[in-house]
Amino acid sequence: MSESTRSGGPLSDGNEGNLFERPVEEVYAELRRRAKAVAKELGRPAFYRERGKEVRLSFEHLRRDDRLRGLRAWVGSILEDDFGHGIRHTLLVTRDAGALVLIRASELRLSQRDADAALLRVQAAGLLHDVRRKEPRHALKGAEAARAILPGLRFSDDEIEDVAAAIANHEAFQVPEPLNTPAGQVVSDCLYDADKFRWGPDNFTDTVWCMVLFHKVPLTLFCKAWPQGIRAVERVRDSFRTPAGMAYGAEMIEMGLEIGRRVISPLLEER
Repeated sequence: MSESTRSGGPLSDGNEGNLFERPVEEVYAELRRRAKAVAKELGRPAFYRERGKEVRLSFEHLRRDDRLRGLRAWVGSILEDDFGHGIRHTLLVTRDAGALVLIRASELRLSQRDADAALLRVQAAGLLHDVRRKEPRHALKGAEAARAILPGLRFSDDEIEDVAAAIANHEAFQVPEPLNTPAGQVVSDCLYDADKFRWGPDNFTDTVWCMVLFHKVPLTLFCKAWPQGIRAVERVRDSFRTPAGMAYGAEMIEMGLEIGRRVISPLLEER
């Protein structure tokens, strides 16, 4: 921890109690600013330093593939960014899910054809996984949406089934349904892990603040619910499903928790 952080630099203005008296818009904008300062200090997670090649190849595939470009345009036209699960979240999940598939394909020594097929499917699943995020049982609703939209974009029945099944399996704290094929299982597991990577730094620099602002949660209530929220994040740390997810995901979660602790601990002490 830097001296500026310990002494109150980016995280404290020396008068934390005033935050409890400010409008929620100002409060969460300030907490987001402080969280981003901590994230910058902590640096990039190891996944992006050590697996940059796979991340880059995944992004290039997402940009080049005609069917994915059409799907991305459709998703971008309906997603709303006010809940922390908008287009930025979606593209990060899609990119990282593709990278995880490339890593897993190498581990399993899949043929180029099978690796390309899994990459297409996981990126389609990534683009669609949160299109029903504001609805109850959003994972199952998202799977239904995938089955409705993908035939019009020239996806085959087998492709659609793997995409929909992966979306249905991506929600935390749910027992996943087994897939019919090993390739389908790879797609499902990689989508889940990429989505749960977002429970790390992204969660504490972006998603949390969007969600509480969307619901206009008073700061006092947010602080009261904080310990329960942290326990949920800690549970995700042990839920990754692929070898790469297990290798890199725990660090991401720990980095997120560290950001949260540095930002929120002064407020909990003030209460």
